[in-house]
Order: sequence, then C-alpha cells, then structure tokens
Amino acid sequence: MLFKKRLLMVALVFSLALGFAACNASTTSDGTETNETTLNTTTNSITTTVVTDPLITTVVTTEPINMDATLTDLTVDGITVMEFDPLKGNYVVVLSNGVTSTPTVEAFKLDQDSTVVMNDASDVTSLVASERTTTLTVTTQDELNEMVYTILFETSIQPINLGTANDFVILAETGISTETSSMITGNIGVSPAAQTYITGFSLILDSTGTFSTSSQIVGNAYASNDTSPTPSYLTTAVADMHTAYTEAAGRTANYNNLYSGDLSGQTLTTGVYKFGSGVLINTDLTLNGNATDVWIFQIDGALTQAAGVNIILTGGALAENIIWQVADTVSIGTGAHFVGTILAKTNISLGTNASINGSLYAQTAVTLDAATVTKP
Repeated sequence: MLFKKRLLMVALVFSLALGFAACNASTTSDGTETNETTLNTTTNSITTTVVTDPLITTVVTTEPINMDATLTDLTVDGITVMEFDPLKGNYVVVLSNGVTSTPTVEAFKLDQDSTVVMNDASDVTSLVASERTTTLTVTTQDELNEMVYTILFETSIQPINLGTANDFVILAETGISTETSSMITGNIGVSPAAQTYITGFSLILDSTGTFSTSSQIVGNAYASNDTSPTPSYLTTAVADMHTAYTEAAGRTANYNNLYSGDLSGQTLTTGVYKFGSGVLINTDLTLNGNATDVWIFQIDGALTQAAGVNIILTGGALAENIIWQVADTVSIGTGAHFVGTILAKTNISLGTNASINGSLYAQTAVTLDAATVTKP
C-alpha cells in the first residue's frame, strides 16, 4: 500500500507577547477534517482542531498563557502611564516643559516571585530615542516566561502660534449667531461674510464704522464690510487661523487613537494626540499638567461633548495651552463646559447654557444658544 505524505501546518496563536515559553510537544494527524490533537507543553495545554483543508491543522489555545511575567500597574512619577495594559509593552510619556532629569518609574508585579530588571533612560533630553527610553524586563521565577516594557520619554510640546487670530475669542468665515442672548468676553469677527451674518446680538455700529458693539459682548464685533482697516485686518486674522489649523494638524503625534477616541472619564497629560476618526467626551475629561504644558488634539472626524459634561484642568494647566484641531463638526452639549482653543474645519455649535474657557475658530459658522464664551 502506498501512503501519501501530507504537510501539517500548525499555527500556535498565543495572542500574548510574553517571550517564548518552552514547548516540548509532538503530535500526529491523519489529515481528516475532524481530527483533534492535544499538545502538552511545559506551561500550557493546547487543543487543536482541523478547521479547513485536510492538509492544514490550525492550533488555537484553550488556556491562557502564564501571566506571571506581567505587571499590574506601571507609573511615572506616581501616575499610571496612559492606556496601560499588562499585555502591552511599549509606551510614550511626554515630559513637562523644563524637565531634564529622568522621571521615577515604578513597576507593580502580578507575581511577587517574578523579578523586574529596570534600565533607566540615560538622558531624557537626548535626540537619540534609545537614550530617552526606560526598559523594564519582567521574568518569572522559573525563567521560562519574560515580558519587556518600554517607556519612551518625548520632549515637551511647543504651543501653536495663532497670529492675529488670537485677537478674537470667536472668528468665523460664514457667520456667528446666537438663538438666545449669550455672553461673550473678547472680540468676535466674520470674514469674508458681512456684518449681516452676525445675528442675535443686536449690534450697534460704532461712529468710526470700523466695528460694532453689543450688550452681549465685552469687546467688539468686526465684519468684512466695516470701514478700513477692518477688512484687511480680518483677512489677515482668517489667514492666520488657517495657518494655525495646518500647523496643529501637522505636528508629530505622541499618541495615536488613544482609548479609540472615547475620552470619557480619562485623565490626559501633555502631548499631541492623533485620532483617525471622531472623538467623544461623554463624562468629565481631566487634563493634568503645569502652566507651561501644551495639549494638541488632532481629530480627523467630529468632536462631540455630551450635555452636562465638563473638561477639568488640574495641576496648574492653562486653557490657552490647549488646542483642538477638528476636521469635521464640533458639538458642545447643553450645559457642558469646554476648555481650550477650537480650530474647526467646518462649524462649531454650543448648546443651551454651554460654556467655554477658550476660543472658537471656524472655517464655516459658529452657532450659540445662551452660551458663555470667555477668552483665557
């Protein structure tokens, strides 16, 4: 009788990068689609099942990998690194302005019999990434499993230059409106739209014709059809707004798609945050840092903050150092409190009784309803 040799392909899917556990195993297969085999390894029992072609055996784990080489927490200066996961190895921490010494890193082991070897970053100000990296290696007592964690320290973030756009608390290209009386602290402006596109404020044109006033505005309202030099002033401000948007969008990100864009209930330290789609803030968001720390949020989709939700600053963080660059619409819910400068590609809307400690810059329109907008 002739026997045909068959190729047995075995895929061990561990889904956990804990190093290489010892595996002393052997198996045979008759090639049938229902054949099941058990591999007995040093640390795991793995059941296999032929799921497709008779010539291919796929092996999947039925028991978890040994977790004794993992950490339960990883902190930098007492704060858990963002998005910490025992199964995730690589992290980034952006340093506050003025920090030149390596922060204190502390590791908390799952298995107290495991060992942790830590190699601190040698120079957090270096241009060489390896010199800015702290490495921690966790090894089980039997030395069969190992997990490596790294923390790359990035230099502090520089602020975005708003140019003459910074003279305004609200600047829009197609209109600014309020459904019910709002309270604005700072100048507002529209361009290339005319003054008729500023609605709900009962504007009174100044005798010079260069700006208007309103009982709702602690400042002035400017429009493209005001008397010179206002038109050219607004043209420059709008151009600076576009430049700031482009600069913010072009910054190198420190964090990509953190928490899958759901920032609800999170605490974020200084850094550039990139999101490939929309961002949601459904419960209070905290930004923790000092007075020179900068946050830049690059959002390719919409930004939505739920009703009654707050953005909270701690540690001395300042509203003027927070930039939200948004490629789609921005919606701040009823009674919510927002913080920072919004650079929006399209429109910005604030719900009834919403408030913002910051500025609103829209490449289309800004709509308000009994809102409070205060320039930092």
